[in-house]
Amino acid sequence: MRKFKIILLFSLLSIFIGNITLAQRQQQIPKKNIEKFSLSAFTRTVNTGDSLQVLVYMQIPNFTLQFVKLDTNYIARYEAVIALQTKKGKQVGREVWQDSIIVNNYNSTNSILKNRTLMVSYYVPSGKYKVVASLLDLDTKNSGENIIKLNLSDYDKNHYLHEQILLDKSDGNWGFGDDLIPAIHNSTFDVDDGLTFYLSGKVLPGKYILNTQFLNKEEKVLFEKIIIDTSQTGIFKHTVNLPTEHIEGIGINIKTELVQGKYSSEKTKKIIIRKAGISHLISNLEEALKQMGYILNSEERREIKKVSTKNREKLFKKLWKRRDPTPDTAVNELMNEYYKRVAYSNMHFESFMDGWETDRGMIYIIFGPPDEIDKFMLQQRQEPYETWQYYRIQESFTFVGDNFGHYRLTTPFLGYHK
Repeated sequence: MRKFKIILLFSLLSIFIGNITLAQRQQQIPKKNIEKFSLSAFTRTVNTGDSLQVLVYMQIPNFTLQFVKLDTNYIARYEAVIALQTKKGKQVGREVWQDSIIVNNYNSTNSILKNRTLMVSYYVPSGKYKVVASLLDLDTKNSGENIIKLNLSDYDKNHYLHEQILLDKSDGNWGFGDDLIPAIHNSTFDVDDGLTFYLSGKVLPGKYILNTQFLNKEEKVLFEKIIIDTSQTGIFKHTVNLPTEHIEGIGINIKTELVQGKYSSEKTKKIIIRKAGISHLISNLEEALKQMGYILNSEERREIKKVSTKNREKLFKKLWKRRDPTPDTAVNELMNEYYKRVAYSNMHFESFMDGWETDRGMIYIIFGPPDEIDKFMLQQRQEPYETWQYYRIQESFTFVGDNFGHYRLTTPFLGYHK
């Protein structure tokens, strides 16, 4: 068991010291850092007429760029482009930035949290669009691209309810007043003043009702806000606040219903509450605790069984704090890598159970991406086989599949027992 733990720790840490090779046959090619910038688009109604506003935000984390040492500082130069196009590719608008980011220490060059944010807005009629954004590192010439598709075809109708926009704090004017910006990825760290949402849309002139509910993961209503108002112009815009005392857990759903006469429309959005000591990849703490099963010892399993629901978050943080390779930094790289592997497994190995629970998911989470995959068919039994080669640890694992796409490990893996 001790040997297994050493292998696992080495496997998880090796990604940070450059020992994982990326020669994977028939595996999805992982994104390059330059491709990992964030792109978000939000829509709202601000003026009367047939057009709506599309606000696009591009967030460039420091780690996506290559920094060069300059005297006592580090500098990265980039070119960013954001364009809005119609479905047929006709350009509505395009913005280009050429700039640099300067930091005064090496750790900041690899930061996931420190970033540069760019914004552009467009006014468009109803229709289908796509936002195309690209990032070019001017020193390495590496580049990446992200695309968001927007279906705004229903905006030409009399009623329209936009998706709720969670507002976060950020210095500057980002289109929502001083120091307020839409929360990227619908997640936030800042809950000291509760959560504030921006609601907007179209109605016919007259009375209308907006009913907003905040629900926990069990669909229990934590807080409800009903707005009854009259529109003279046929548009509406409101802000709704969820008080801090009604926030619980790390996942909340906001559900808003627009009602005017016989017409009704509903929008639901999931919001993730980011907390120190919990990876940004986690949206369900109970599930995340279960997914830790591959690396827990017997005593820790007993702790989880005994802990109350109220103290599960505290225990989760404690378990990962023990495994933090860089406890003096804000990010637990080991936790992030582990849950990246969980997410990959759920996406690629799901059958009649979640991908992380399958044999392939278990091996992928413990050892990471294999150095090579061989796929073949056993002709006599017409069963598909996969052999995963891990040259760096001198191990290989063979899986046999069935007619339903479920693969099982052909020999027991002694390093882990359910």
